[in-house]
Amino acid sequence: MESQAPKQARRTTLWITGAVVIVAVVAALVFWTISRPPTATVGSITAYTLDNGLRLLVYEDTTAPVVSVNVWYRVGSKDEPVGKRGMAHLMEHMMFKGSKNVGPEEHSKLIDQAGGQDNAFTRDDVTGYWARLPKEKLDLALYLFAEQMHNLVLTQEHLDSEREVVKEEWRVRLENQPVSKAFDKFRDIAFAGTPYAKGPEGYMDDLNSITLEDLQNFYQTYYAPNNAVLVVAGDVRPAEVLALTKKHFGEIPKGATPPPTVVTPPAQSAMRAETLTMAVQLPVIIGGYQVPGTGHADQPALEVAGLVLSGGQSARLYRQLVREQQLSVAAGGFPLVFKDLGTMLIYAFFTPDKDPTKVNEALVAEIERLASEPIDDKELQKAKNQLTAQYIFNLDSLSGVANALAEAEVIEGDYKEFEKAKDKYDKITAADVQRVAQTYFRRENLTVVTLKPEGGTQ
Repeated sequence: MESQAPKQARRTTLWITGAVVIVAVVAALVFWTISRPPTATVGSITAYTLDNGLRLLVYEDTTAPVVSVNVWYRVGSKDEPVGKRGMAHLMEHMMFKGSKNVGPEEHSKLIDQAGGQDNAFTRDDVTGYWARLPKEKLDLALYLFAEQMHNLVLTQEHLDSEREVVKEEWRVRLENQPVSKAFDKFRDIAFAGTPYAKGPEGYMDDLNSITLEDLQNFYQTYYAPNNAVLVVAGDVRPAEVLALTKKHFGEIPKGATPPPTVVTPPAQSAMRAETLTMAVQLPVIIGGYQVPGTGHADQPALEVAGLVLSGGQSARLYRQLVREQQLSVAAGGFPLVFKDLGTMLIYAFFTPDKDPTKVNEALVAEIERLASEPIDDKELQKAKNQLTAQYIFNLDSLSGVANALAEAEVIEGDYKEFEKAKDKYDKITAADVQRVAQTYFRRENLTVVTLKPEGGTQ
């Protein structure tokens, strides 16, 4: 029998870490599905709401006999109580430790035996569970997800074991990762006073303090049908999916409406900066300008601005800081956006012989040039083309479509935003990019953390 440990290890939290800062150039978004063979049914979306409040979205794609099932709950790390940071991620792990009718780790085992795959993730704004499997196993998947939603069995033994698993993930990502620590410090400063100041990994002391009663209360508050969205994408018929959904989820009682988590963007009137010293070979500057959250009208123009700055080696930051001024070995930026607020993240890695102040000034000056000079038509079109290509590639799978639909419904508030995605960059002009740069890319709106090597002279 295949060990379930690798599956558990793969159920990792999707938060931004220093490694993402190094390798990420742009944030993956959603777009319209690519064309399919003309004999297939593709792109039909049907929406339902059950009497208990469960939102069901069905996406028909008959090109292959498979189905992707996603259950997203409107709860993330931002909704955790003070002093219990990390609980949403711990709850995600506990969801696989058995229910009234399904034993510990049996959920993943049954999906695997059916020829499928499953996983889960915790983000700041949402927690999601998914499975991909043959279409004839849809009934099984819905049964298992309904068991998780209503019949979960929480025990002290499982809490003790999963707490240690989550703590080990915390150590791997933060304890010996200087860049991750620098990014963690950046979040703490940039989002001070909001729950976004800490990501889903939480705090070690908080993880140690979480009790079985805490988890039970969290589960009862947020894991209810009226706080969830179920997306089924694949070779299915909407009426059949609705019938199966009612069969497995229809009798689950509606829960009380969870209390809203109110987030007020932190006021900022001057640039905030901090320097960390750790054992690193390459110094790094991690910064960000405060920007609005998901769904704001300025987001498309900010995404275009991000690619003008960091859309490959011909983009402005790499060209100026790496090639022309030779101040850094890597430089880039992209919007890091949550539901209620965000930041235009920027970074530069450089060798210890370079002056961090000069690197920072060059980085900021190049970004500020977007505000003082309009981009040319070639740069604008290149950025639009890149965003379009990313959309297409990200939706070249049922999983990508299911995720995009869930994202639109849960984060943006309406699955129809998914259908509008193909058009959202069309009307962006150079003047729009310059306007958002002037609005948001101001030094008094900037937070910077510099990570320097121990024993350095700079």
